[in-house]
Amino acid sequence: SHLKTIQDELERLATIDVLTELANRRHFTDHATRLLARCRRAAAPAALCMFDIDRFKLINDGFGHAAGDHALCRVAALCREVLRPGDLVARWGGEEFVILLPELELAAAAGIAERLRRAIAGTLVRLDGVDFGFTISIGLVACGPNETLEQLINRADAALYEAKLEGRDRVVTMTAEPTTPGPA
Repeated sequence: SHLKTIQDELERLATIDVLTELANRRHFTDHATRLLARCRRAAAPAALCMFDIDRFKLINDGFGHAAGDHALCRVAALCREVLRPGDLVARWGGEEFVILLPELELAAAAGIAERLRRAIAGTLVRLDGVDFGFTISIGLVACGPNETLEQLINRADAALYEAKLEGRDRVVTMTAEPTTPGPA
């Protein structure tokens, strides 16, 4: 019925980021918490990536906000191409994204993160006859047995901060608690 269609669309809109059509922050948090619990029950590994588009403000300032939107959508499309069907990816906010890689050891997760980084670095976005490229920096952590999702995200954010400090366009893997906090 028409009412059911409207209800389904409202439910969909409550769980996705409208621009990229990836999961939104709320949906990611809910779903990732359940996925992590399932991995823990099965004694299965998991990894979490946090990444953002390098120098995103320069894209918006140099090419306009439509170019920034195109870049965000291209990132989402490449995530869909590179990630496995069971991986959970979301637009965390602004130009920042988060990925939960369930049932994957850190080394294999690093391989996926690197494939995503290379795919994005190797793509051009065309807008109004102008081509531009961009890169991403990725922080990657293995999920500890008793860590909360919030703790994992904080560690991945610290690894992302290290990737930025090391020159951007790279994957930084953090295997232990960070000694320095990420940006405030």
